[in-house]
Amino acid sequence: MTVGDVPISNHPGTIDSPNGLCEGGVVSRKATETLTNFTIATGRDSTVSGDSGVTLTISRSTTFGVTGTISSTTSVSASDVITTVKEDVGVSVAATKSGTSSTSGAWKVPSAWKRGQLQIGAIKHKGSVQKYVENKACKKVASGTAATYNIPETGWYFHHVKLG
Repeated sequence: MTVGDVPISNHPGTIDSPNGLCEGGVVSRKATETLTNFTIATGRDSTVSGDSGVTLTISRSTTFGVTGTISSTTSVSASDVITTVKEDVGVSVAATKSGTSSTSGAWKVPSAWKRGQLQIGAIKHKGSVQKYVENKACKKVASGTAATYNIPETGWYFHHVKLG
């Protein structure tokens, strides 16, 4: 099939050059996420507990922190990881998250529960970022070792759990 003077391959999303070859050398990166989970922040009063019917609050004036890890490689830097996760996963992340919450959290322990706990923290994303280089046959080939990450989103989240 052709469009104008450019032949189009039968593979969606690819355009073949007139001679079927690419220039090669085009670099791309791909994030593969394996897990997301809520992680409680460190800091004074990052969790508060109470009995049935009690309203629990976490103040926004307290400084909290959630640490993350990035194992960068010679082919994928820490900044590449953060940029690629934002592009591929669609969330803003950072190597670590520290600061105050812009909102206070409040939650009333349900009457059906004996005890509950309100927590502040961040959603952490775990996975890897691999670098790819397009060869002259138009194929993306993995290049070097993938970087791994376990890093928090840049926003704070409130979470509640049943203790009894």
